[in-house]
Amino acid sequence: MIKDENNLIATKKIIQKSFNQYQISLIPKLNSIIISIQQKNSYKTFESYFNLEYLRSFKLFISYFSIKEILEFISFLIEKNKIKIEEDNSNLKFILISTENANVELILNKHNILSNELIEKLKNKIKYFEEENKILKETMGKEILNINNKIEIIENKIKEIENQLLIEIIIKNKNEIKEYKNKIKELENRIIKLEKLLNKENNLEELNLKIINSKEIHDDEITKMSIFPLGNIITVSKDKSIKIFDIQFNLLQHIQNAHENSISYIDIEDENNFLTCSYDKTIKTWIKNGNIFKINIIINKAHYDFINKVIYFNRKLISCSDDNFIKIWEKIDNNYQNSLILTNYDKVWSILLLEDKNILISGGKDGTKFWNLNNFEFIICFKETFCGSWNGICRIDDDKIIVESIYEFTSILIISISRKLIIKSIKQPFYSFGINVIKEKGIILVGGYTNDIKVYRNDNFECIQTIHDNHHNYIIGFCELKNGIIIAYGDNGIINFLKF
Repeated sequence: MIKDENNLIATKKIIQKSFNQYQISLIPKLNSIIISIQQKNSYKTFESYFNLEYLRSFKLFISYFSIKEILEFISFLIEKNKIKIEEDNSNLKFILISTENANVELILNKHNILSNELIEKLKNKIKYFEEENKILKETMGKEILNINNKIEIIENKIKEIENQLLIEIIIKNKNEIKEYKNKIKELENRIIKLEKLLNKENNLEELNLKIINSKEIHDDEITKMSIFPLGNIITVSKDKSIKIFDIQFNLLQHIQNAHENSISYIDIEDENNFLTCSYDKTIKTWIKNGNIFKINIIINKAHYDFINKVIYFNRKLISCSDDNFIKIWEKIDNNYQNSLILTNYDKVWSILLLEDKNILISGGKDGTKFWNLNNFEFIICFKETFCGSWNGICRIDDDKIIVESIYEFTSILIISISRKLIIKSIKQPFYSFGINVIKEKGIILVGGYTNDIKVYRNDNFECIQTIHDNHHNYIIGFCELKNGIIIAYGDNGIINFLKF
């Protein structure tokens, strides 16, 4: 990141330019520019942040080293009519055309704002009400003061009477109160004993979770395991391969070199379709042809850096990457085109869809963020969290999610979806990496940079069991098979079978 005097000077200057029917504002920050475009005589405006590193990735800006220089260059292009503006249903493309015919498309997000005329009317109304309020205070001030004094006198008398009555009752019934306290204490002790007995009975099955077998299925770290609707199992790995097994783990298909680099995630649409993403910056969709899967669609250079996760969303795809972006992809004919970019301020390692709540959750280096799934507007950020893996966010139930912590790597946090606040912090002795909820058993499995698996209750979040996994240095995630077997997978291509 470059910080110089030019940047500091540039942050204090806003440039406004007119272009055809648009008013363009260039608002510089320390290492970023806000480009705001408003149609004249319209309520619509378009606005987005573009940081210095992102702008320098384009050929047009690669030789500029400060926000001030880029600002002056964009301003020059506007004056020389070297721009083009295109609008669709949800975005506006601000296209810069250089003398070397190198185009840059900067996508701006749409917002609804009040017109200047309407703002002026509202200001006048506020001023009118303020004047009315001032007059009312002046005329009614003395009467209100008298009433407040009378209320205060009455309240003091009531307090005096209450205190006298309370003292009399306490003196009169001191022994009786003591007796009631003893009964209450006795009942509380009985309740605590009953709860302990009940918890012990409920936890008998969970405490018997054991590793029963292990199997090596990849040559390198297994990054994700999923289950097809009819029960077949699919795995992807850093060894660049995809493997599909039946429920007995007989190999059905082995796709070697499915990507040019490590495969980071897999998501299943149905029995005949799935998709993968990779550190080679591509997204691939796969379709079943007879008994084997083949590549259907390839999205090359989908991101500027490693792609960490991609998921289906109706006819769309949503992907996240180390390049700080979340991208929405629309299916048009037999291809996917980028329709929207959500700009994050740091790497995005995981995304989670809550379609019933109309919320998209993203997790990464700068916290866990909630986005509105209807218009993809930002809602809230939990900076206390640190989602360092694609399996680092998991839904517990209708109103709670569990996320890795940022400030204390030995903690995981519970967040209420409706209340949008952290309701519980769970301390544990290792940095968690893979989290999975087994709803039928009422438990949460947590693994990470250790060979231990922690088992927590999903109601009171107490740790009820620790399982030592000597086959892994660290655990990436868990998968629950149709037959009730749970699989732990991790760094060395080995899977462990666990059973209650």
